[in-house]
Amino acid sequence: MLIGFSTVSLSKTHKRVSAETFEFFRLLGCNAIEVMCAGDEDLEKLVGEIVPNDLRDFEYMALHAPAIYEAKTLKLLKKAQDIFGFKTIVIHPDEVENWEMLKRFSLPFAIENMDWRREIGKYTESMEDIFKKHDMPMVLDLNHCFTNDPSMKLAEEMREKFAEKIKEIHLSGFEQEHEPLFKTKQKEILNAIYDENLPIVIESECETVEDAGKEFEYVRSFLAESGKMGNN
Repeated sequence: MLIGFSTVSLSKTHKRVSAETFEFFRLLGCNAIEVMCAGDEDLEKLVGEIVPNDLRDFEYMALHAPAIYEAKTLKLLKKAQDIFGFKTIVIHPDEVENWEMLKRFSLPFAIENMDWRREIGKYTESMEDIFKKHDMPMVLDLNHCFTNDPSMKLAEEMREKFAEKIKEIHLSGFEQEHEPLFKTKQKEILNAIYDENLPIVIESECETVEDAGKEFEYVRSFLAESGKMGNN
């Protein structure tokens, strides 16, 4: 199974874009990582200070893009892709100014479903409308599904409707935003993981590195006990 963290998970103790942060997750045992870039400054640091060796040994690497309102952001994303070869670049559907310009860059974009605070991308119908206009893969965020429907029927609907599009799963607990699952104990969110061959990126916001370790072990143990630890 490909499983790891978004670098946002340690943002209270580590920089989002940092060789030290990547090293922590590597030593923790992650074989997947998603580099969170909250703005152009993070992208500039990624392409200016980080080298491919800093991201060695991760079998799956994704990049979470910032809001894309200017060509400068797309040029930085293209440069990052040329350097690191990310499998997926995650985007929010309400944070793209010019979809046609975005498509011209031919990057591995994937559209993430949104939480209860957003205007679009929350429900199956809205995502379907987005995909009709923009034929791209999808990142299924189970926390976001839960915020819109705690029964998690929404997650089931999305995976049935968009099974061929889903390329990655985002995972975290929910009380107010992205709390660790080892604290919230929301197994209904974990149970919504339906395909052990999809990369799983944990987005739980951890107070300490110790909490990150606990979260990783909690999720891995649950998946192992439930028979969802795949071989990819």
